[in-house]
Amino acid sequence: MDWKKTTRKILFFVAMLLVLGMFTFLHGFFDSASAPFEYADDAGTADGEQTAPSGTPLTAEPPAVPDEALTSAGNEEYVIIRMSPADVFRGNLLLINHDHRFEIPAAQDFISISEEKTMSYSATGDDLLLAESAIESLNNMMDDFLEVTGRDNVTIISAYRGYERQQEILSEYIKLMGSAGALRLAAPPGYSEHHAGLAVDLGYYSNGVLRTFQGTGVYAWFKQNSHNHGFILRFPGEKSEITKTAYEPWHFRYVGQPHAFFINQNDWCLEEYIDVIMRHTRDEPFTAIFNECIYEVYFTEDAEIFLPFDCEFDISGNNINGFIVTVKQ
Repeated sequence: MDWKKTTRKILFFVAMLLVLGMFTFLHGFFDSASAPFEYADDAGTADGEQTAPSGTPLTAEPPAVPDEALTSAGNEEYVIIRMSPADVFRGNLLLINHDHRFEIPAAQDFISISEEKTMSYSATGDDLLLAESAIESLNNMMDDFLEVTGRDNVTIISAYRGYERQQEILSEYIKLMGSAGALRLAAPPGYSEHHAGLAVDLGYYSNGVLRTFQGTGVYAWFKQNSHNHGFILRFPGEKSEITKTAYEPWHFRYVGQPHAFFINQNDWCLEEYIDVIMRHTRDEPFTAIFNECIYEVYFTEDAEIFLPFDCEFDISGNNINGFIVTVKQ
């Protein structure tokens, strides 16, 4: 017997078995890795773990990206948004008035109006600042006014103000009309929504002279159309008893959409709107239609907010005690 030839045949046979075994293992591994994720019945896996659409198991402390994770209730998935106490004082729906003081945050998302504005209007100073969330809507509103009227003489005379500047304005009014009258036109430091960078005061130029904006004639366009751009006339004359502020035809406040539309549609001031929303819950939201879409708006004091998975939403503090949640269905 040729032992060398026999030994070579045996070694060759063993090597083939090893190669075949390795091929089978790798084939099964890659088939498993490339298989699409499938939802388990009742939103659970075989061992009872809840899973996100990506197949990542949820834990008691879901990873925050950013501060959100997917959870399940029955067959529905929800995104959890975790809010901090400071978030009560952030957002477009802050209610800042004589009853609710606003603390100016250390970190501010303000931008220069003069650097970001379009050519359809002017600003009376290079130091005028506005919340970043409002500048695009302000530009669009001013562009539309120019297109409709042919006038580019409207100017922004005031936007963000710090405490010191607010005190200066109040003191000027007190000299002119006394404390009681002054407080009808200027809020004390801390109680002006200019502190949030969400309000603008308008003026206009006529024959090169800066005029007080009365909102009459062609300029009535702003009262009639500002809501189409997320702004509201903040202090209407007929709402003075509620706002505790005299009529200011020049003062427009950004609240964003769909809220500006709902406020205008129901002839509310901001105090009335916030009061309505704060009486609605997640289970019984304020529901209305804007641009052929259904919106649900409600109030919660909870720091953990559950939102339907894969929906558009916005969360704003109310500057009082909680959060206003807006969900676009």
